[in-house]
Amino acid sequence: MVKPKLTKDRSYAKLAVPPRQRRGRAHIFGVTHAGQRTSLGGKMGFDYPVTQEGATANFVVYYDPALGPNGKSCADGVLATCENDYAQISTWFGGIASPTLPVNIIIAALDPSGQGGGGAYHYGCSAVDLYCDLKSVPSLDIDYTRMLLVAELVEVFEAAQAVGWNCGASNGEGLSRVLATALYPTELDGYTTAAAWLDTPDRPDFVNNTNPTDTDPVSNGCSVLFLNYLNTQLGFGWDQIVQAGAPTLAQVYTTLTGNADGWTPFRQQLDNNFPLGTPSGVTTDNPYPLP
Repeated sequence: MVKPKLTKDRSYAKLAVPPRQRRGRAHIFGVTHAGQRTSLGGKMGFDYPVTQEGATANFVVYYDPALGPNGKSCADGVLATCENDYAQISTWFGGIASPTLPVNIIIAALDPSGQGGGGAYHYGCSAVDLYCDLKSVPSLDIDYTRMLLVAELVEVFEAAQAVGWNCGASNGEGLSRVLATALYPTELDGYTTAAAWLDTPDRPDFVNNTNPTDTDPVSNGCSVLFLNYLNTQLGFGWDQIVQAGAPTLAQVYTTLTGNADGWTPFRQQLDNNFPLGTPSGVTTDNPYPLP
């Protein structure tokens, strides 16, 4: 991947932030490719020009001034909720904190069309420069950016917890999606992946097997379905699920239930309700509870 060039122009800088080590990007809900979006260069070591809008105990929030009033409004909206969202994520993860602070939130037009197709990214699971798209079409949707922030921040906590959730793999990507949806349930429209797995000819097993990528909608779809199965169908809280983290979702199931085989009942129930070979018609990542 060709990385964007950085500029030494810091005319928008209100706070000096040294450049951070760059690794491969982790993506959330990305429809377009990050490498195709950032030819502008960035200020303060970031990928975009930025204006600092404000700071909280754990965050500094920036927006690209090219966004105009929408950027400022979105940044103010994120400032109003980011600490509550951080507290909830920390609770799910057993009270741990991000080992690197502050977390930098950079709001930019990752999708220049304003339709929110850019998703979010950061440079590695533990990286705390979190780039989040702004959705302004048909109108400004601040909760969309808040959802992306939660998904990105969950990945930072996955790395800090270090028990097996991998933001660059299907299990960690699935967790970031379901937890972001738990806090912002109306914002997933257009980004669901459950049907991608349900409508495959063979419904491959990504419960016992973790796909080492976060960009495959089929394995992500299996992951979000299984995590919602644990939560809504079997009744385990998100805190229980998160703290039972392991390299595979099957191991999470075994830790929670004491049973060895989570794949078979999960697959059989879905096959009974959504017959293989027939379009599922599922438009959500959580079709549960099911009979």
